[in-house]
Amino acid sequence: MNLIDYLKLKNMTQINTKKVIRQVLHNAHLIPFRIEHKAPSKEDMNKIIFVKVLTNLKKIEDRKDFMVEEIGMDMTAYEDQFFEVIEDLFKMTFNKEQLALIQLYLYQLMPDKEWDGTITIENKNKEENEVEFKSPSDVWKVINSLK
Repeated sequence: MNLIDYLKLKNMTQINTKKVIRQVLHNAHLIPFRIEHKAPSKEDMNKIIFVKVLTNLKKIEDRKDFMVEEIGMDMTAYEDQFFEVIEDLFKMTFNKEQLALIQLYLYQLMPDKEWDGTITIENKNKEENEVEFKSPSDVWKVINSLK
């Protein structure tokens, strides 16, 4: 585990993170240095938010399935309006092909022993490529290749 992963794991604030990094660098190198915070690019922030949204939507979908199967409580009527708003926001951001892949990931693909975690898509040259599609990060890569 590297230092950045450790700090994320510990959920340290930016100020505390700088202190820890400063201490580690000072102990390793006796040279002057300055630590500056670089904000993530817009593209990086979009990816972080997209991955977070897809992860949470997947958790909500799993919870809904659990409640139907184990408790017999169907929350669809209560959640439909929320999902409609989310899907409308996706429609504002992504084209139809990208939206179809997002919906495929969220609602249709069920990871199991039979599925190897890949899908086949057609690239701009009309060639078929097999791509990873196991995680929200994979989905992000695929839909961005379709811009």
